[in-house]
Amino acid sequence: MLLPMSPADSMFLLGESREHPMHVGGLALFAPPEGAGARDVRAMLDAALTRADVAPLLRKRARRSLASLGQWGWETDKDIDLGHHVRHDALPAPGGLAELLELVSRLHAGLLDRGRPLWEMHLIEGLADGRFAVYMKIHHALVDGVSAMKLLRSALSEDSDLREMPAPWEPLVRERPSLTLVTDAPDDGTVEGSRGGPLDLPGAAVRAVRGAVGLLPALATTVDRAWHERGGSLSLAAPKSILNVQIGGARRFAARSWPIERLRLVAKADDATINDVVLAMCSGALRNYMDDLDALPVDPLIAMVPVSLRRAVEEGQEGKAGNDFGVLSCNLATHLDDPA
Repeated sequence: MLLPMSPADSMFLLGESREHPMHVGGLALFAPPEGAGARDVRAMLDAALTRADVAPLLRKRARRSLASLGQWGWETDKDIDLGHHVRHDALPAPGGLAELLELVSRLHAGLLDRGRPLWEMHLIEGLADGRFAVYMKIHHALVDGVSAMKLLRSALSEDSDLREMPAPWEPLVRERPSLTLVTDAPDDGTVEGSRGGPLDLPGAAVRAVRGAVGLLPALATTVDRAWHERGGSLSLAAPKSILNVQIGGARRFAARSWPIERLRLVAKADDATINDVVLAMCSGALRNYMDDLDALPVDPLIAMVPVSLRRAVEEGQEGKAGNDFGVLSCNLATHLDDPA
């Protein structure tokens, strides 16, 4: 039986191709407890795999059928193969950050198997300094970036002596109602939704179509404002550049990290936000890179910036799974020598 999928979530499945993967990923670095090493970490992984317990959210598998009128929906995988989803990797010597990021770049490039729940987790050992890494990727149809990070964080503790914490793919000790998914459906042609209401499949498909149609007026207004340069969340005035080309499947990423306290101090000194500081860093890096190549456009670059639309929740509670974000067009002021 299928549970309905929102139009916003299904758009990430409809828009996906080999050249345009639609998953998000996160990489976290950890130091083993004092006196522990790679063998102990692997033992923890093996113990969690033996339990074979998977959170309802991560049992959801995307499917569509004639009964749903071709609309994407979710079904529950009751016999999930954890050996496919949870994997163990080791870095080649010397096991530095460069080797780690190269491995993660390759892992991130592959599409998720739509015949299975849309997620993977990799335990990566072999870092020369004794640390280990966890890389997890999950399809955007399941969660957005904020939800994915909350999912990983829910399995962590600040107490290094605490044991028996759930693995990132396991249910929380206290399962949140907003993350529960009914796994036993009745046989009367209906399914139970996550909030307990019965949903008939034809009706769910009609609601999905209505939701998609409801997006059209808002999209038309947004495009009209952008076309006439009246501001808004979309811009059609981005200049031609070496970056504005057709995207192919063969591409890689590089990463750097900065202490969050450093960014907070910079933001405080300029009466700005951390988001402002990050955008300014991106602007400066792009300007320098393109200027060195003598390819800097005269007009400023425009960035599409995702914005979380989640409401604040009480401490100890998680927001709902799925996607809840918008996008804004941001002028990066790359045409200025000193934007400040």
